[in-house]
Amino acid sequence: MEPGQSVYTATKAAIVQFARVLVAELGPCNVRVNAVAPVVVDTPLTQQIKRDPEWYNVYADKTALKRWARPEEVADSAVFLATPAASYITGSVIYVDGGWTAIDGRFEPKL
Repeated sequence: MEPGQSVYTATKAAIVQFARVLVAELGPCNVRVNAVAPVVVDTPLTQQIKRDPEWYNVYADKTALKRWARPEEVADSAVFLATPAASYITGSVIYVDGGWTAIDGRFEPKL
């Protein structure tokens, strides 16, 4: 967790709980619900971070793979969940984070 991120992290937690409740409500109708949880993704919304090399590199270094995700890597995970190969996956959170949560990556940016 990082200072100044309370609302952002609360919304992420809400999405996970919402998915879990939907599993309980919709599972009997054979509807699967999962969440995809990316961390640092190279998109137009992250350009502010990319413009600061220190900030950008520290975020990359906090992942086990030492890089940011590409948007298509996040999309590929969502597509996988829609295929028959994922037919018994429900109520799960798929972390597309390069190992960030596994190694407890965190960084306190300059505010």
